[in-house]
Amino acid sequence: MRNVTILFIFIFVVFSCSSIGQQTYSSHRVSEGETVSSIANKYNVTVYEIYKLNPEAKGQLYPGLVLILPGGNADTTGSNTENENFIFHTVQKGETLYNLTKKYGVTESQIKRYNQHLYSAELRNGEIIKILKPKASEAISETSKPTTTNRKHIVKPKETKYGLASMYGISVSDLENLNPGIVDGLQIGDILNVPDKAYTNNAVIEDSKYGFYEVKPKETLYSLIQRWNLSEEQLTTLNPSLKDGLKSGMVLTIPKSKLTNEIKVSTTGGAINLSKNLKNLSVKNVAVMMPFNLGSVQVDSEELKKNALKSDRVMNIALDFYSGVLMAVDSAKALGISSNLYVYDTQYSRSAGNATNDRKIEEIINRKDFDKMNVVIGPLLTSNVEKASAMLRNKGIPVVSPIVPSVTMSSNLFQSRPDDKILKDQMINFIKQNGRGKNIIIVADSKNQNTKQRIQSLYPDAKIVSPRSSGNGYYIRSSDLVSNLSRTIQNWVILESNDIALISNITTTLSTQMSGSEITLLTTDKGSAYDSDDVSNITLMKLNFHFPSVSREYDYTHESFVDAYTSKYGYAPSSYAVRGYDITFDTLLRLAASESLYTAADSGYITQYVENKFNYVQDPASSGYYNKASYIIKYGKNLEEIVVEVSGDTNANTGYLKN
Repeated sequence: MRNVTILFIFIFVVFSCSSIGQQTYSSHRVSEGETVSSIANKYNVTVYEIYKLNPEAKGQLYPGLVLILPGGNADTTGSNTENENFIFHTVQKGETLYNLTKKYGVTESQIKRYNQHLYSAELRNGEIIKILKPKASEAISETSKPTTTNRKHIVKPKETKYGLASMYGISVSDLENLNPGIVDGLQIGDILNVPDKAYTNNAVIEDSKYGFYEVKPKETLYSLIQRWNLSEEQLTTLNPSLKDGLKSGMVLTIPKSKLTNEIKVSTTGGAINLSKNLKNLSVKNVAVMMPFNLGSVQVDSEELKKNALKSDRVMNIALDFYSGVLMAVDSAKALGISSNLYVYDTQYSRSAGNATNDRKIEEIINRKDFDKMNVVIGPLLTSNVEKASAMLRNKGIPVVSPIVPSVTMSSNLFQSRPDDKILKDQMINFIKQNGRGKNIIIVADSKNQNTKQRIQSLYPDAKIVSPRSSGNGYYIRSSDLVSNLSRTIQNWVILESNDIALISNITTTLSTQMSGSEITLLTTDKGSAYDSDDVSNITLMKLNFHFPSVSREYDYTHESFVDAYTSKYGYAPSSYAVRGYDITFDTLLRLAASESLYTAADSGYITQYVENKFNYVQDPASSGYYNKASYIIKYGKNLEEIVVEVSGDTNANTGYLKN
C-alpha cells in the first residue's frame, strides 16, 4: 500500500502583480467578514474566476488567505519582493506533482504548502498553482526560523508537536523548520533543536482538563479573551509565552470546556460531526493487527484479496473487517486526513492455545517499529488484544479492541464494543424513563433473577409471572400470562430468558391476545435464542419487540457507504466490514480533532456512523476507556430495525462503572 504523507504548514505569503503568459494577475488578502461574492464585486470579476484560480476557497475562506485574481489592479497590501519569490504555473493535461517537482526542483510538500487544496485533491487541467522558487524557499525558511540555538530537547512519552510548540512559545511550523525530521511525526527519544527559552516545564498537559489551540491569522488577544470568556490574567497564566506577545501560529493551552463548547453538534442523538472540527492534520500512523493466517507477518491488500475465499471463519471475519478499514482510510483521506497503514498478520490457531497465540503478538511488536504508531486497531481476539495493550502500555500507544465484548482493561486500551452489562443498563434506563403508566409484567427464569429485582425496584407494582421448569426447559401456562394482561392500558411484557422453548411459548401466547390488548414485548438481553427458527420474527414484529443493541441496521438503499462498498467489492458489506469502517473512520477523525485518542475521549465526543456509535468513558480502576454508547431497537413493518428515540441521553449516565 502506498503511504501518503500530509503536512499542513500555514505560511501566508502576500504577493502583488504577476504575469502568466499574456494574462496579468493580482492578489487580495482576505479580511474578516469578506465573502467570495463581495471580493468578486470589489474587483469586477466573477465568482467562477476566483474559484478557478483558487480552488481552496471553495472549502474555506478565512482572514489572511491570499487569493489570485485576474486583472492588473494589485492589492495594495501585497509585496513585490514576496511576489518575486513565486512561479505561477498553469497545469497542463497529464501533469502530476512529481513532474512539477522535477521541473522546478522543489518537493511535493513545498508545492502543497502554498496550494493547500492539493493535500486532499488532485491537480486539475488549467488550474494555476503557486510554486516557491528554490532559492526563495531557503530564504523564507531561514527568516521563519526562531533564533539559532544550541538547546536540545529529548522527546518524552505523550509529548506532541503541539505541546512542545506551546512549551517554547513558537508555532508548529517553527518547530518543524528547526527539525525537518519530525515532519512525519515525533518519536520517543528524538533529540530536537528548540529555542533557548522555555515558558513551561512540561510539554504534556493534563488531558482531562486542557487542550491546544493554534492561533489563526488576524486573531488578537482581545478577540480570544472575548471568545472564551477568560480574563487576560487567566489566559496568560495558562500561556506564559503571551507575555512576549500573541503571534499567528503559536499554540495556546486552553481549558477543554472552552474548546468543547465550540464543537458543532448534529441533530442526530447528540452525536458530534467531527469532520467539521479537524485541527490536527498531521499524517497518522495506524497499525492493524488481524488473524489473516496467510503465513507472513506483514501483508499487503493484494495478497489479502487472493485469499478472501478461504473457509476459516476467524480469517474471514478479519478480511471483512479489513475491507472496511480500507474504505475508512479512503473516506478520511477525502477529508484531508492521510495515514500510513501498517498491516500485520497475527495468525491464529484455536488448538495452539492462548500462550502460543500471544507469543505471535509479542514477536510482531518486538520485531516491528511500534514507537511511531498513533494507534493500534486490533488484535481481534481477547487474549491477543490484552497482550498487545500490555506490551504497548508503557509507550502510551492506544490499542482499540474491535470486536470482543469483554477484555481486561488497561490504561491504553479502548474497548470499542459495549459489553452486555452496558446494554442491559441502557435498556433498564429506557424502561425507567418510559414505563410509567404501563401494565408491566416481568417473566424471568432462574438465571435472570437479578434483572427482575432491578426492574421491580423501579416498579414495585409490576406483575410477576414465574416460568415453570420441565425436562425440556422452561414454560408457562397460557392462563398465567393472559390473566395478568390489561384490556384498557398498554401492556409491557419484559421477558428475561435465553431459553428457546420459553421465548417461543410466550411469544405465541401473546400473539393470540393482541386483538383485545395492546402489547409490547421487551428484553434487556437479546440473546442467541431469538435467532432460532422456533422463534418467529413475524410474531416479534407484531409484538413491537424492543431490545438493546450494539449497532443499528443500516439502510441498504440510501447509505452512501453501502453504495461505495458494493461498487468496490461487488457485494454488500457484512456487519464486520461495516464495523471495520466505523471504528477506523471514528479513530482517524478523533486523532484529527484532538492531540491524541486520549484527549478525544476525555473531550466526551459522542459519534455515530453507518451502524455503530461511540462514547468512550474512562474506567476509574484501570484508566482505560470503554464504549458505553448503544441503541434501543424495535422491529418495524417489514422487519426493519428502527432506532427508538429516547427522551434524555441514555448514554450519559446509567450509574454503571465497569469492573
